[in-house]
Amino acid sequence: MIRVVVVDSNASFCDAIQEEARQSGDIDVVAVAHDGERGLRLISEHAPHAVVLELFLPVVDGFGVLERLSHNNGSPRKRPKILVTTVAAHEHLLSQALSLGADYCVIKPFDIRTLLLRVRQLVDPEAALGPRRDAAQQAILMEVTRRLAELGVPPHFKGYQYLRDAISIVVQDSTMLNGVTKYLYPTIARRHGSSPQRVERAIRNAIEVTMTRGNLEEIQRVFGYSVDAGKGKPSNSSFIARLADQIRLDVRVS
Repeated sequence: MIRVVVVDSNASFCDAIQEEARQSGDIDVVAVAHDGERGLRLISEHAPHAVVLELFLPVVDGFGVLERLSHNNGSPRKRPKILVTTVAAHEHLLSQALSLGADYCVIKPFDIRTLLLRVRQLVDPEAALGPRRDAAQQAILMEVTRRLAELGVPPHFKGYQYLRDAISIVVQDSTMLNGVTKYLYPTIARRHGSSPQRVERAIRNAIEVTMTRGNLEEIQRVFGYSVDAGKGKPSNSSFIARLADQIRLDVRVS
């Protein structure tokens, strides 16, 4: 999952990016800011993979944001990829942005799907393989769905959909397990218009019901000790991790 912070003074533009990202399935707009000062705080807080940055911002402009980010190159955190935007009349300023560390420049207006494609290509060059990537994502989703059905996870439970999303995300990006509460649950919540707390509870409920009423033979095969009476049920994260590891091997995800 590609985490993106959008820093742009136009609220409607930010909403459009968020909606398109929500539908994409592999990009998560983790935060939005309408001025550069707040943008810098959110970038520091969320450590995104990429930033979509407007050059002309209140408080601190895009050039100031680029300068401050360049000064943080010695930080242990990896610097995000920066995609800057501006209107055609200011095209001559893009070279200045590039000299300050921008990775890519786009002139408004532009197609938001194309913008997100550029984000993918900056963060992961293999994203340029488009159709192959889509096919791999579809294969992962089908395998996740099959595994959940075999275990007997009730498909009418809200937690079923959340589990399916969580496992698919972790198959593609195992680092999300390092921040289940901070990154994974909020990502799923944003997709479904819910809250991280509700996502966590719904997943836990689906797992508990599955462990009690599901396909016990398959559960024992997949989780082994995790369903022993003395060991209790697997946690949300261990359930997701176990299935994600197996699916990653089966569909040969790198």
